[in-house]
Amino acid sequence: MKDLFEILTEKKWMVSPDFVHGIRKSLEHNLNTHAAFSKPERTCGYVTAKDEEGNTYYPEEYQISEDGKKVRGNWCLDLPEDDEHAQTFPFVSVLSVDGPITRNGGYCSYGSIDHRDMMMRAADHPLCRGHVFIINTPGGSAWAKNDYALAIEYAHSKGQKVIALVDGLCASAGMYLASLCDERYYMNPKDQVGCIGVMAAFYSLPDGAKDKYSDETYHELYDPQSFDKNKAYRDIANKNNSKELIKELAELGVEFRTDVKKACPNATDEHLHGKVFNAEDVKGILMDGQSSFLGVVQHTFELYDGRAELINREQKLEPQDDPENEPEPVEPEDTNTNTNINMENYPLICNACGLKAGEIAVTEEGAYMNAPILDNLEAHMKEAEQKVADAEQKATAAETALAELQGKVDELSAQVTAANEAKEVAETALAQANEAHSKELSDLNAQHADALAKKDDELNALTEAKDKEIAQLTAEKTDAEANLQTTKDALATAEQTIADKQAQIAALTNEAGEELNSGEAPENNGEGVKTPQLRSFDGSKYKTNVERKAAFKRFLRGEE
Repeated sequence: MKDLFEILTEKKWMVSPDFVHGIRKSLEHNLNTHAAFSKPERTCGYVTAKDEEGNTYYPEEYQISEDGKKVRGNWCLDLPEDDEHAQTFPFVSVLSVDGPITRNGGYCSYGSIDHRDMMMRAADHPLCRGHVFIINTPGGSAWAKNDYALAIEYAHSKGQKVIALVDGLCASAGMYLASLCDERYYMNPKDQVGCIGVMAAFYSLPDGAKDKYSDETYHELYDPQSFDKNKAYRDIANKNNSKELIKELAELGVEFRTDVKKACPNATDEHLHGKVFNAEDVKGILMDGQSSFLGVVQHTFELYDGRAELINREQKLEPQDDPENEPEPVEPEDTNTNTNINMENYPLICNACGLKAGEIAVTEEGAYMNAPILDNLEAHMKEAEQKVADAEQKATAAETALAELQGKVDELSAQVTAANEAKEVAETALAQANEAHSKELSDLNAQHADALAKKDDELNALTEAKDKEIAQLTAEKTDAEANLQTTKDALATAEQTIADKQAQIAALTNEAGEELNSGEAPENNGEGVKTPQLRSFDGSKYKTNVERKAAFKRFLRGEE
């Protein structure tokens, strides 16, 4: 039931959405009706998965020869070499990924952990030449790719290639597995490939929710220092805030697309954002080509670089002579090889004895040391022992100091964590303050703009009124200036008239004979004084100063 538990509890998936909705309905139906989850035992669909005796092996459990005629199960890999069922031919390990990918296997399926262990066990065998994944899956757990990556990397360290063969559907996490392989092939042109992306699917209850059947209240309580525990899911349930979880999914998505792009450099944005394609349509992009199962197996053999060593199971032991017939051992001649000892070849021993190289006496029996030499050697060994003890003491002190430093580092790490948390709180507060300030500033700017617009309207109205007043005053000034000039002209005329009158009066008042020797009397004397007739200007009959001014000018010219 581990696979069922994983399906019910795992949150992050690289899987086709159709499978998610389908498994949800199936789970709900089986749980509500209390039905048991089961499926019939699988058998391999490949003829090549049967041995000479007709035994059938699961695809995950068999090894196949290059020609496809020999098949053995994984169980034979652990047998001793002398066992009749032990592996005897070079093989390619075949593993089938059929159905949703989980890390933990079930009664009728394997998980990525099982595949990892089986693949690494096969890779360890000296006759293993490579591996083939037969893939037919809608995807599955986002964490399964780590198991497959570890196993594939281990196979590469053994000089073995890993080939993916799509037989049906290779979606999401299945495509991730295929991208980790060295090459990718499909059986049928209409096989489905792609659905590259990451999703999350789960049920959540908000804190305080009521069960409609039992009227029980759902509660989640956390200690004050566990504020980050299940935060992403609590934010969704209680605040409808998926920001943090989407961030985690985005990080997985970036990793997914990067790895696929690395394995499939011809892939474009069209292929990396969840779309599903017919395999023939992405040949040369996500798939390397079309092939059969046996063709892929043979190709895997061809890619093997030969780093593993072939075990010759046919090799037999050399026959041994009968001990009773063995010849008598011949005693070796006494060559006295001790005389060949050269102490110059042992400078460290000589140095420990306080001697120069070659000063240790050598006889036919070998080298020997007298008491002083032994004393020197003993002293040297004690000195070395003391140095070792001092070194161990220093190492202990260093370990103690390191532990203290580690404690300080942990303390500083805790302080840094607290500081980062405080920083996050401060940044949040600052962001809120900035937002409030921005809003306040925006409101003030709007009010200021309205005030400026109102002042502009008032100023325009005042300017218009002043312009009208100035125009009116200017016109009145012009009229006043015209009236003043007219008045001045009339005054000048009147003054001239007065002057003329005064002259006339003076002339009339001068009588003849009153002055002595006044001369002859005027010619008109005795005829009376002829009084001249003066003209006068009447401006009252004109309505405006302009009309009066024009009329006065005509008057001066004698036209009126």
